[in-house]
Amino acid sequence: MTIVPQMMMMNRHEEKWLHEFAQKNNLDLSALQKRRENGEPLQYILGEWEFYGYTFKVGKGVLIPRPETEFLVDLAKEHKPKTVYDLCAGSGCVGIALARELGCDVIAVEISDEAIEYLKQNAELNNVSDKVKIIKADVLSPGFEFEQADCILVNPPYLTKQEMSELQEEVKHEPGIALYGGEDGLDFCRRIFKLWGESLKQGGLFAVEVGHGQAEEAAELMKSAGFSPQIKKDYSNTDRIIYAIKGE
Repeated sequence: MTIVPQMMMMNRHEEKWLHEFAQKNNLDLSALQKRRENGEPLQYILGEWEFYGYTFKVGKGVLIPRPETEFLVDLAKEHKPKTVYDLCAGSGCVGIALARELGCDVIAVEISDEAIEYLKQNAELNNVSDKVKIIKADVLSPGFEFEQADCILVNPPYLTKQEMSELQEEVKHEPGIALYGGEDGLDFCRRIFKLWGESLKQGGLFAVEVGHGQAEEAAELMKSAGFSPQIKKDYSNTDRIIYAIKGE
């Protein structure tokens, strides 16, 4: 039996963006619409997306920046760090936005070659290549011997096994490595606080984005690593960021 994929319905804003994009780049509008109707993310079709007021290149192999992640940048700005680790950096949107806002130095750690290519492009696009050092590495592998930083920010994979099985069609186009956080979505939180705690200066900020319903358990994991965590809500009043100041 052949299963015909359900077509996506576009809203007016998407139609407008695609129309303008087709005109600007002399492309076939109907072909772009077909891609969107077949579930490809609008952001991938356009090839770029806005985050924190800045433009970022995106496409197959990199996570699309989302508004709730801007809370990591907001939180970090309050602490005015001079040096920042952006772990699971992906497109680099968090670290690059901070480099633009504060002029701070950023070490962006990412394991995916595809994502790193976008990270490089985005650092150049936003004129902060001199401020952003890119390191290819698994953030969960022990043995890092970096200098201590003023701030560690993480937007890790945090979708659960159940959530991965129920993904919207367009989200299925994004890299699973950037989405799946284990059975309960907390695999990264179980390890990252202890692994990276020594890389944070006294008085430094450690902040991690988490998924729906994960904040309390993630905060307990952060507490077990010697921190005193707090929880910050996002635009939809969902507990979204867990954070702590080292030594407080």
